[in-house]
Amino acid sequence: MQIELDRWRLWDLEAGFLLHFPTGLLGFPYHKTYRIQVQHPDMPFRWLQATDGPPVAFAITDPFTFLPDYQVSIQEQDVHDLQVTAAAELLLFVIVTLPRQTSHQLTVNLQGPVLVNRVNGWAKQLVLVQGPYHTCHPLCVISQAPSLASSP
Repeated sequence: MQIELDRWRLWDLEAGFLLHFPTGLLGFPYHKTYRIQVQHPDMPFRWLQATDGPPVAFAITDPFTFLPDYQVSIQEQDVHDLQVTAAAELLLFVIVTLPRQTSHQLTVNLQGPVLVNRVNGWAKQLVLVQGPYHTCHPLCVISQAPSLASSP
């Protein structure tokens, strides 16, 4: 199923918007509820911060900001799981890997994008097993770690 996802952007979600992941994120199955945090409104990044359990936060971004040709095929099961009634309800973001001290390379996980129903807050991490995308797709090289490195 081909659904246009670039009409609504991650920035359309206000700070504090709650996302509900019925199955959690990969590797974090017990964290089911997250909120969007904005640290720097002018930067193309946000935080996805768990609200249940020990503190966990992920830097996220809108993949279309950096990769306008990024394509994800949405399955009917995904639409059903998120209780989507119209394609305009959907948006997509990816998780950013912040550079370690030995690297100054920002990467994004294009194989595990997060699909969101922006109306009801239901979210699901997809797993793209076929295609040209990687879990550590280079985004940009930075001279030093950005202020993103400090959690919200």
